Amino acid sequence: MSKGNDTKQLILDTAKIEFMDKGYSNASVRNIAKQAGLTTGAIFRYFADKESLFASLVSPVADYMLDLYRKGGKRGLDALADGCPESMWNISEEIISMLVEYIFANKDAFYLLISKSAGSAYENFVDKLVAEEERQTWEFQQEMIRRGYPCRALTPDEIHILFSAQYYAVFEVVRHKMEKEEAFDRIHLIAEFFGGAWKQYLA
Repeated sequence: MSKGNDTKQLILDTAKIEFMDKGYSNASVRNIAKQAGLTTGAIFRYFADKESLFASLVSPVADYMLDLYRKGGKRGLDALADGCPESMWNISEEIISMLVEYIFANKDAFYLLISKSAGSAYENFVDKLVAEEERQTWEFQQEMIRRGYPCRALTPDEIHILFSAQYYAVFEVVRHKMEKEEAFDRIHLIAEFFGGAWKQYLA
C-alpha cells in the first residue's frame, strides 16, 4: 500500500473512532487530525470536509441498502403476475440470514448510520428506506386492486406508520449492539409478525 493510501486509511480509522464516540455533530476534524498525528490540512488533502469524511465511512452501506430496496418492487409485481401476491410477504430464512450477515459484516457503518448520524446528510437513512418501501407498497396495492385481488386499501399514512414501526424495530439490533444470534432471533420475530400483518391486509 502506498504512503498516500496508508495516510488515508489512518484518517478513516481515526475518524471512525471519533464519530463512534461523539457522533457526527460533536466530532471535530481538528481532533481527528490530532489523534492521527496529522494536521487538519493533511486531512483536507484527502477529504473536502467533515461531511465527506463521514460519507466515506457510511455511504457504501447506505447506497447498497437503498439500491437493494429500490430493486425489491419487482419481486412484488412478479408475484402478482404469477398469481401469488401473498408470496410478497414470505421472508425466507435465507433472506433473514443474508440481512444479519450484512449488518454484522458492516456493523460499525450501520451503527454510525443508525445511532451517530444526527446532523449529517445521512441522519434520515432509515426514513429513506421507509419511504422507498411506502412507494413500492402503494404501487403494489394499486396493482392488486386493478387486477381484482381482494385487499384492504391502506392509505399512504397507514402504510407509513406500519413500515416505520417495522424498520425502526429491525434496526434496534444495531442500536443495542446485539450479538449475532440474538439479532437473528429478533429479526426472525419481526419478519414473522409483520409478514403476517401484511398478508392480512394485502393478500
